[in-house]
Amino acid sequence: MTTARTIPELLHADPAMPGAVAATRLGRDDRPEIGLRRADLLREVEHLAAELHRRGLAGRPVLIPERNRLEYVVAFLACLRAGCMAVTAHPPRSGGGGERLEAIVRNSRPAAVVAGPDLFASIDRIAPALLGEIDRIVYEAPTDSGITDDDSCPVATPDPTMPWPDPSSIALLQYTSGSTRDPAPVALTQSNLLANGRAMRTLFQRDGVTGGTVCWMPLYHDMGLIGLLASSLLVKVPIHLMDPEAFAMRPIRWLRAVSNTGAAYSGGPCFAYDLCVDRIPEADRAELDLSTWRFAFNGAEPIRPRSLRRFQAAFGPATGFDGMMPCYGLAEHTLLVSVRPEDSPVRIRIADRAALDDGRLDVLRTVGLDDSTTLAGTDEIAVVACGPSLPDHEIVVRDQASGRPLDPGAVGEITLRGPSVASGYHDRPDQTSEIFPDRIEGDVGPWLRTGDLGAMFDGELHVLGRLKDLLIVDGRNVHPADVEATLEGSHPIASKGRAAVFALGEAGDDLPETVGVVLEIPREVHRSWRRDPDVVEDEAMSITNALRAGASSVHGIRLDRITFVAPGALPRTTSGKIRRTAVRTSLLAGELPCLSTGADAC
Repeated sequence: MTTARTIPELLHADPAMPGAVAATRLGRDDRPEIGLRRADLLREVEHLAAELHRRGLAGRPVLIPERNRLEYVVAFLACLRAGCMAVTAHPPRSGGGGERLEAIVRNSRPAAVVAGPDLFASIDRIAPALLGEIDRIVYEAPTDSGITDDDSCPVATPDPTMPWPDPSSIALLQYTSGSTRDPAPVALTQSNLLANGRAMRTLFQRDGVTGGTVCWMPLYHDMGLIGLLASSLLVKVPIHLMDPEAFAMRPIRWLRAVSNTGAAYSGGPCFAYDLCVDRIPEADRAELDLSTWRFAFNGAEPIRPRSLRRFQAAFGPATGFDGMMPCYGLAEHTLLVSVRPEDSPVRIRIADRAALDDGRLDVLRTVGLDDSTTLAGTDEIAVVACGPSLPDHEIVVRDQASGRPLDPGAVGEITLRGPSVASGYHDRPDQTSEIFPDRIEGDVGPWLRTGDLGAMFDGELHVLGRLKDLLIVDGRNVHPADVEATLEGSHPIASKGRAAVFALGEAGDDLPETVGVVLEIPREVHRSWRRDPDVVEDEAMSITNALRAGASSVHGIRLDRITFVAPGALPRTTSGKIRRTAVRTSLLAGELPCLSTGADAC
């Protein structure tokens, strides 16, 4: 066979032992319950891919609205093998929140849907009109109970009648940070997936590492799908799947699964590590052995130095853990951009706060996770190093206005170039040309403008904030426009575009993302409050409670600060749109004409 040009080719060209366990589903005891061996997985992929090919679905979108199950693993790989465009999605919930899935179906216009029979029954019960006349492919993965390696398992061979996919074809529509009503589909090619996968394999494949990966991250999320599933297959270790809800309800199940399987790989956003510290008692920590967990990826949201230290202090001495891996990635770059090298310690840079405000990362000293020194003084900021660029990829920090490359230490927009940069946004040429320019300041691309602020120091990337409005709450991307739309329906006072939603935190404040709202009250309410100041406190609190309830039930987020302002106080564009960044800046600077409401007095 010639050099592999896609992940399906590579899985056959560079196989693991055919009888080695490839993927399992964890049971209630947080141990593998059912699973598939490597050769059996590849045979299932070939079988389902042949069905997709027979139905003429090559080059067409195929929706996978599955849970963290073996069905998702097979369906995703089968789409790659057949040359389809896999469309990642979350199955609908009976409690609501299905707007995003509906938008993905409208946007991607899938030619077929692949899922298990129980999932189809659930969709038809919760959202009977969602799938309409879309072609359904019912798939159930065969599973063995109590699965272990089997040296007698025969080798799987690719179907010679089915061509390998074109490396330049779109393999995955990864829906990312666009609003719920209009999500943005990143178009990743077969070669994008292979490039990012090969880079991760180079960084993470180690002789003697057999414990595999524990994945509670949802497989529709790029960190779960690419960072944990795809990388495990290429590194040739088993992936053990558990429900995200199981982790959320009892965080110890994640760490217990790592301990039970001897996993070397797992990860999640910073909030997940905080949740473990907050909700796993000290007595339960002594039951865990996390000494094999060498690659504890920490990404998908701003990395807080204090969170890293808390987790290391809580679980390092008790469990033997010492594998925290801060990293940076985004769907537009397939996933991984940079990560701490395994042979170097976690580095926390203590920088001058005033210099950072002036656009410079002026590092005063570097500390580690186990240092007893204070992270940062009042005039200092602590920032986590996210490691160097991937092999054969490039990170350039640029001036936001001119696009000029900046010297190390200067803060600017993070731009990326290399084989992991996506082909653009599917069917969105204007958005693609803006975010994926062919050249920047004469530098030939294609480039990716991330919209994130950062600086390079000692060859490592330090992520320092965002240029865009996107909120990242508990590792989830939340678009302010969606929250604003929810608030309009939560209370009449928020209707007609009077609410501005934004992140309150600042770079280096080492706190979880908090969400603020500034609400411009109608003139008639303003006049009422001025006539009768005694009602202001009660009415403002009633409004606040209604808005918080709406944001919590629909988006699962807390509105930390709700501020009321007089009519006409919100900064707007000439077309009347609220300028969220200007609202936030004015609020934090004390420049908004706020009303003392009793909810959030200025």
